[in-house]
Amino acid sequence: MKNIYGTIVVAAMTTLVAWPGSSAEMMMDNWAKMPTSRHVFSMSCKVTACNGDLSTPEGRAKAIAWWKEHGFTKLWLESYRHGESASTERLIEERDAFRQAGFEVCGMITPTSLSDPRPGDKGRKFWVTCWSDPKARERLRAESARAANIFDTVILDDFLFSSCDDSCPRCKADMTVRGIADLGAYRRTVLFEACERDILPAAKKANPKSHFIIKYPCWWRRYEQRGYSPARQATLFGECWVGTETRDANPEPIQACWIMAWMDKITEGRCGGGWYDALDCGPEKFVEQAYYTILGGAKESFVHCYDYLIAENPGVMYESSDRAHACCAAFVLKAADLRKLADFVQGAERGPFSMGPDGVSTHLFRKDGKQYIARLNTKGEPVAGLPPHGFELKEFKGELTSVHETP
Repeated sequence: MKNIYGTIVVAAMTTLVAWPGSSAEMMMDNWAKMPTSRHVFSMSCKVTACNGDLSTPEGRAKAIAWWKEHGFTKLWLESYRHGESASTERLIEERDAFRQAGFEVCGMITPTSLSDPRPGDKGRKFWVTCWSDPKARERLRAESARAANIFDTVILDDFLFSSCDDSCPRCKADMTVRGIADLGAYRRTVLFEACERDILPAAKKANPKSHFIIKYPCWWRRYEQRGYSPARQATLFGECWVGTETRDANPEPIQACWIMAWMDKITEGRCGGGWYDALDCGPEKFVEQAYYTILGGAKESFVHCYDYLIAENPGVMYESSDRAHACCAAFVLKAADLRKLADFVQGAERGPFSMGPDGVSTHLFRKDGKQYIARLNTKGEPVAGLPPHGFELKEFKGELTSVHETP
């Protein structure tokens, strides 16, 4: 047996970027219990899909066949995005058709383009919402209530953040009235208000059984400055999700793994799933995100979205449909292996994990009295006995708490 990484203690302390705290502290944490429920593979369907392919029995039948073939059991139907809506009648029809086909069906809102133009913007409408705009909050209440009337569970895509600054007369005046000088503190205050006073009350009034989930983006370094306060907001909602997208340009691919584990830790077990997509990434990176989402402890892999991966027209994506369809084809090739990995980690204990200098990450597990090591090669060439972008999971006979070895 060849020792290829030395001790996991050293690797964990020297090869990961800083967490929002201490990377060494986080990676040296005690062994963590992985989810005990069976991992769920789900897919979102944007407004464009709900108004397009999925609006006909033929389109739904084609999608249902694909989802069932590749292990998807849950769907998220979007009711609003960028000022475009799917009608209540259409969503109910699609919801009921998919439920009859055996799927769990939930709702989704992307809270963008809710604001009136800011003073001086000459009619320009922004995707990111200004939370000092009372009309935006009124529209958000209406969309929250509408979605809650259709679905018991609804996820809010990660566009609740604020980008307003001193150039927004509305926010500048509101900061003065509130006596808040720090922009980040102001954004956190008004966003929490929008959640506490607008989204959740409107949803509960429409449907007392409603459960709303707040989803956080992958750019964790800017959470607090942009208005997010995950620990506090997750307590308010009861559940959060996190983006496990890493993109081609991200120098730390293992972020898709540790951000899942970290979010679950700081929200005291309230992080239910990881969300990844085909934006700004090739097929290898897309599949890499899928592996890391599972290895990080997600209860559910939320694949965004039907529009990008399956539909002929991907909609607003900033990508070509050919590249997205290549990501889909790569996922299909690995779908059975991802299911096996998800079934393996169910109920296991996850130990330390780290990225080696050669681009191979290692992950330690215990299950049923045995010890295992998982390795994922993030490089496009063979490394340490793994093929390009290869993955392996093997029983490990050594001392898992101190040594990385490969049989």
